[in-house]
Amino acid sequence: MTEIHRPDRGPSQEFWAEPGIQVVPLRTPTLPPATHTNCVVIGTDQVVIIDPASPYEEEQERLLTHLKSRGAQVLAIWLTHHHADHTGGVQTLRTALDVPVLAHPATAERLQADIEVDDALFDGDRTSLGDLEIEALHTPGHARGHLAFREVTSRTLVAGDLVAGQGTIIIDPPEGDMADYLATLGRLIQENVGAIIPAHGPLIEDGETKLLNYIGHREARERQIAEALQKKANKQARPLDLVPEIYPEVPPVFHPLAARQVLAHLLKLEQEGRVDRPDGGSGVPGTPVYMATGQENRTPDVSFRWIGASTGPNTNWF
Repeated sequence: MTEIHRPDRGPSQEFWAEPGIQVVPLRTPTLPPATHTNCVVIGTDQVVIIDPASPYEEEQERLLTHLKSRGAQVLAIWLTHHHADHTGGVQTLRTALDVPVLAHPATAERLQADIEVDDALFDGDRTSLGDLEIEALHTPGHARGHLAFREVTSRTLVAGDLVAGQGTIIIDPPEGDMADYLATLGRLIQENVGAIIPAHGPLIEDGETKLLNYIGHREARERQIAEALQKKANKQARPLDLVPEIYPEVPPVFHPLAARQVLAHLLKLEQEGRVDRPDGGSGVPGTPVYMATGQENRTPDVSFRWIGASTGPNTNWF
C-alpha cells in the first residue's frame, strides 16, 4: 500500500489521504502554478474514480495500470465539474473500463457536446464503498454544477476546485459566481469538514482553517475593490481599470484574467445594491475565461459605479 500523505511529496507522487482514499496526481494542461490535477480513487474492493483528468495518453495509461495493479472493481467515474483539466481522460477510461459517468445535471449540460454523462449526482446522494460512506455535496461558485465528495466518518473532503493547495481559485462569470462561492465556503465550515483533497496541490490537513482563510481573502479583496472604485472619477470604472491597483504585482499579460476576478466581485456588489452601471445594463458582460489552454481572455468593456458605503481595510493578498 502506498504510504499515507507526507507534505514533502512531489506533485506527481501518489499517496493515501486516508485508508480507502488514494490520490493519483495526473499531468494536465491546467493553469500555473499547478501542473497536475488530483484524480482520486475511493474504495477498496470496489472503487469510484473522481476526475480522471489528463488528456495525455501516457498519463491515462499510467492511471489504467495503477487501477489494474490494485485489482479492484471500478464502479463508476464521478466528476466534480466540467472544466477540461478535470475531464480530459474520461472518454478513454469509460471505454477501457466500461463504466458509467456521473455528474451534476448542470455539469452534464455543459459537457453534452463532448462527453455523455450517464446518470446524475445530487446534493445529499450517498454511496457505500465498503467501510466508506461518500456523500455528494453541491458546491456552486467556481462552476454551477460543481460537486464535492465527503467521506462521512472521517469528514475528508474531495474538494475539486473549491480550494487549492497553493494560491486561490478563479471565479469567472457567468459560470462562476462569487456570492455562490462564498456561500459554499461558509456551508463547508458549518459541515465541519476535516482534511481537504484539492484538485491541485497537496493534502490540506486543516480544512477549516483553509476555508476561513479563503473567506477572509475574498472579503478583503471585496473591500479593496470597493475602495478603489470610490477613488475613480465619478466613482466609476471598468474592471480592467481597477486591475493595476488591485493586482499591482500581476504582469500586464494576465490583466484580462485579473479583470475577470474583479468583475466577479463587482457582480456580487451589484446584487447587493452597492454598485450599479451608469449605462443601465444588467447581466454578465464579456466573454468567460475557461480553464482549457489556448482560449482568449477577454475583458468586459462596461463600467460600474459605486453607490454604497465603504467597509473596512484592504489586504495585500493576491
